[in-house]
Amino acid sequence: MIHFTGTAKSIRLIGGTRALDFINTNNGRRPGTTLTLMEERLTSFQFFFQWAVHASVISAQEFETYKPMVFETPISYQPNLDAIIAFRECLYRVFYALSLDQAAADEDLQQINLAFQQGVTWRVLRSVDGLPGWDWKPCATAQELTAMLLGRLAIEATQLLVSGDLHALRSCSSTDCDWIFLDVSKNKQRRWCQMSVCGSRAKLSRLKQAAGLV
Repeated sequence: MIHFTGTAKSIRLIGGTRALDFINTNNGRRPGTTLTLMEERLTSFQFFFQWAVHASVISAQEFETYKPMVFETPISYQPNLDAIIAFRECLYRVFYALSLDQAAADEDLQQINLAFQQGVTWRVLRSVDGLPGWDWKPCATAQELTAMLLGRLAIEATQLLVSGDLHALRSCSSTDCDWIFLDVSKNKQRRWCQMSVCGSRAKLSRLKQAAGLV
């Protein structure tokens, strides 16, 4: 496994939703990939927290509020990063299957449903600018913060799963790229997660083949 050496802010957000951007924090687990090593971007709970504000899962104000809790809590009291990654991989299996017009596994949907139910418990109806609106209960520990963050991602994932937007769900045409996105292009023919990355690589590969260099 290769551990990502960049910053959370350097991870491109191309999924179209925060749940898909969460899935796209890893590369190398797609069936049939020629990549020999998996690239893991979520290398610590602190990095996950930084990614959450980068992806707008939490606000900048929430980030400042909870930053001492995340960066000053002893490591023995930090949440289990494996559980965060396990939930991400559950989302990946579901949305990757759906992007290929295949059925999602019931056990994975149940895991998302459980995280959704836990996430809803963090929501509270309050007056926001004089009108009723959803807000979030405060977290007292890093473990509670993690449960709330995963809950927010689960809520968004479930909204996407039952929306009319699944027809736009795509997986990158590169077999060595795991990234998943919503195709909101005008002609609905987007093939690559990023034309500047996977699209350019595919174009270069075709040019080399035409020139007999591979």
